[in-house]
Amino acid sequence: MKYLPLFSILIFSFAQCFGQKGIFTLPLHGQQGIDYFIDNYPDHDTSKGIRDPYCGTKTYNGHRATDFLIRSFKTMDSGVYVYAVADGIVFSKRDGEYDRNKHMIIGRPCNYICILHGNKYYVYYNHLKNGSQLVKVGDRVKQGQAIAQVGSSGYSPFPHLDLEIRSMNGFGFIDPFSGPCHGPTYGLWLNEPAYDTGLYLIDAGFIPYAPNVDTLKERYMVKDTFCAPTDDTVCFWAQMHGLRKGYRIHAEWYGPSGLLWETFNYTWPLSTWNDYSWTYIPLPDKAGRWELRYFVNERLITVKPFYILPRKQNAHH
Repeated sequence: MKYLPLFSILIFSFAQCFGQKGIFTLPLHGQQGIDYFIDNYPDHDTSKGIRDPYCGTKTYNGHRATDFLIRSFKTMDSGVYVYAVADGIVFSKRDGEYDRNKHMIIGRPCNYICILHGNKYYVYYNHLKNGSQLVKVGDRVKQGQAIAQVGSSGYSPFPHLDLEIRSMNGFGFIDPFSGPCHGPTYGLWLNEPAYDTGLYLIDAGFIPYAPNVDTLKERYMVKDTFCAPTDDTVCFWAQMHGLRKGYRIHAEWYGPSGLLWETFNYTWPLSTWNDYSWTYIPLPDKAGRWELRYFVNERLITVKPFYILPRKQNAHH
């Protein structure tokens, strides 16, 4: 008989105590940082502070789940499917709640599905799109099976999936990540997503009005060609990942001749992981190809062209 070394036995016992490793697939498909973004991890600080599983601040106080964000409500409307992270049985669910919330109002119930995976973990798939659920209580599901679509129901300011994992053995909430500041379990992903704290552009474009965050989440009237009298404003907006308090936002507007037309400067007031900035000018008289250059901390983030059509002339009778 072959015996394991004592060190190996201790490692095995530790893993058994704190959860089986590498059993979950991701609940959204696509590429992280393009198709979805992990913006809030579970909070491991038991005081009023915050600490994510990697000892950082990518969470908020008391958060007990992982938030998988998608780009916008327009993306949500296209139908972004949620997939079961493992084989299991549908334990409970809720549907019928409004799914286009844009503000975090306490007490709003969300559409959700709870699946019991492996007689070990209750996994809650929260904030689902109304009417999108593909399973019922008692159904057996397979790992990777589509079960619903991402929405923004309940206590939710943007379309996202809130994945909450609870243990059946009394440990309470479970953090599936393997960071050094993890809780009572760790490393449950078969292919763990990267811990992403980078500064980069998620999306950007132009609209013909001065916006607010709610309209930008919807992507109302995004276009790159403008003409009077239909339009009187050109607004550039940028959805950024990883803006930190004190970062310097700078934008430069260039006319068809390549001359600098206008500039915009702003100091970012708070640390956010997924947020919008914008700048706008009155519709210029000069037709042709224009250009917007957008910088953060003197780093060029994007160059976006837009077009001004000649003004319509009154017909002569």
